[in-house]
Amino acid sequence: MVTDFDSKRLEKAWARYTAKAAEAHTPFTTYLNDGATTNQIDSAKRAVNCEFPADLRQLLSLHNGSMEYHVLPGWELFSAERIADEWKIWEDLYRTQLKPENYTCEPCGPIKGDEWWRLRWIPFGGDGGGDHLCVDMEPAEGGISGQVITMWQDDARRELIAKSLTEFIEIIADDFERGALTWDDEWGGVYESNEA
Repeated sequence: MVTDFDSKRLEKAWARYTAKAAEAHTPFTTYLNDGATTNQIDSAKRAVNCEFPADLRQLLSLHNGSMEYHVLPGWELFSAERIADEWKIWEDLYRTQLKPENYTCEPCGPIKGDEWWRLRWIPFGGDGGGDHLCVDMEPAEGGISGQVITMWQDDARRELIAKSLTEFIEIIADDFERGALTWDDEWGGVYESNEA
């Protein structure tokens, strides 16, 4: 199943999120890179051999990733080039270890569990320790192509976070607006608030 894409919906959610983040930490928007070009996005798409969902393409066109800060709650936002690089690391592991050794995962939601990592999971965010947020372009029955899932490098759990990247951004914008998120200077990024 594929959802219809509404570019204004993503832009509105992202504007809400970045506005609250900038209220919490004035330099926040300076940590976001300028938008990726169509060529950069297409090059990453070719590298991973998978079409990007429209909302990922749009977010990359707004900001080609971020600097080293966790501009998403607990996660860096990857550039198009970083998406391709991180995917390639997992592809190498997939072909040399994960697939030959029949590793599987434990899905929580409509996520295929017959492999540890799938070639059509596109990592768009990471925690710096090998864990990722991915758009799942090959969901299980009942899932939606482009849904956002967690991918832990040392834990078999795979959790459905949102039905789309747009919905994920709406969720974190809501979280910021209700005080559940804040900027943490010590950790250098957006994290859950202790006050929520």
